[in-house]
Amino acid sequence: MPEESYIQIKGKDDFRAIFRLYYQPLCHLSLFYLADDEEAKGVVQEAFVKLWEVRHELNPGSNLRNFLFTLVKNSSLNILKRRQILLKHHEKIRAMEMHYQYESLSRLQDNYLEFNELRDKIDAAVKKLPEQCRLVFELSRFEELKNSQIADKLGLSSKTVEAHLTKALKILRRELKEYLPVILAVTRLLN
Repeated sequence: MPEESYIQIKGKDDFRAIFRLYYQPLCHLSLFYLADDEEAKGVVQEAFVKLWEVRHELNPGSNLRNFLFTLVKNSSLNILKRRQILLKHHEKIRAMEMHYQYESLSRLQDNYLEFNELRDKIDAAVKKLPEQCRLVFELSRFEELKNSQIADKLGLSSKTVEAHLTKALKILRRELKEYLPVILAVTRLLN
């Protein structure tokens, strides 16, 4: 064992010397376990804080090197254990989400024919729109462009785009009035 390992901490100067001597090796040790530079530095900082707090309780012949390396190793391993617990927790949540998504989809499959029929009715109603009105509606609702983007793309004013959208929605409400409750239910389920 090197003699430095048995240095006593009589004051701040001794503490600074120990810090300079062991900071980098301790960071490397923690980094080996954690693979995260900032987290490793945090672990080493905590080890030095602990050393400062217990400096008066240490025996004069205490091996500071072993003390510090053990602190850093144990703290790093504790962080790894917490990561594993979090990972398991996230996996459980993910499994539950997948289960609920599957249940939702299986409920939709019972109504698949109705859903397809509804989609066909919507497509047919959109195709009945006047050409410019249909184009503005599709750019707005299916490509999710803003009114200003549609205006730029089609060389129209924003007011004209708004007028086309208002007209399209009015026509679609009339064409699909018997399906509106189903459309609202499906859009709530999908959002």
